[in-house]
Amino acid sequence: MRLTKNVLCLGNQHFNHFIVGQEQAAIVECGVSGSIMSFRRQWAALPVKPHIKYLLASHAHFDHVCGIPALREMFPQAQLVGSSETKKVLANPKILKNFFSQDQKMTELLLRQGLIDEEIMAPLPEPIIVDTVVKGGDRLDLGSGLSLEVIDAPGHSPCNLAFYLPEDQVMFLSDTAGFQTSDQLIFPIFFLDFELYMSSIRKLMSYPTKVLAIPHERIWVNDEVPQFYQRALDTAQDAFASIKGMLDQGLDEDTIKSNLFARYYRENLRIYVPENISLCVDLLQRRVKQNLMAGSQ
Repeated sequence: MRLTKNVLCLGNQHFNHFIVGQEQAAIVECGVSGSIMSFRRQWAALPVKPHIKYLLASHAHFDHVCGIPALREMFPQAQLVGSSETKKVLANPKILKNFFSQDQKMTELLLRQGLIDEEIMAPLPEPIIVDTVVKGGDRLDLGSGLSLEVIDAPGHSPCNLAFYLPEDQVMFLSDTAGFQTSDQLIFPIFFLDFELYMSSIRKLMSYPTKVLAIPHERIWVNDEVPQFYQRALDTAQDAFASIKGMLDQGLDEDTIKSNLFARYYRENLRIYVPENISLCVDLLQRRVKQNLMAGSQ
């Protein structure tokens, strides 16, 4: 699907991969092994193919990096780009072993949903080398006057980056603003820090944007863009207030965790195994506690 003159979207329902550029290009969002199966088939069908110069890892979570080995097989000349923290994570065999275990389960789900047509085994958890380290303010040249601006966007994770294409006013926001459980609901994912998460969303809102190139599920355009951002802010604020309210009532951690899990584990979020989301909601209550403690000092 062509989003703008310079941006194509490939992938499947749950994982979007963006090709940015015409003669030279970057692939923004590396997804999982299963989503690259969809990407590979769509890439083969493209009548004109740009030279892939960069693979961009927005942050080091399994559902954004486990497609890298398959993409590197397709594009051995491409430079893998990420933050310094992403580089550290992807060099850690223990973390990668866990990542590719989750990747295998995601492949099995995509197969059950009919989004891929054959089972594949996850790659061995060997270190993934980041070739080019970037930070906020850097630019990646794509030729023909195009460049991607790198934006630091912490809050979801310490290594989270967004990318902006000013020529087409497209924002590749990674998981900065949460996961779309449905078109109406967003799962807030301030796994690093609540205030940083809110600040990063507001920072991205300041960029003139015609297309929000979101890595999972629905892509929003034009007048829908500010509505999505506001929904992300409201959802995060509501989660914070809800967790604070449960803490004020004296509910124990397990009860809070159970309540949050029941509230959020539905619709699109069910592509992740329950154990994954259980860890996620545990992180949310920890970050709210940390924020409240910091505010009381």
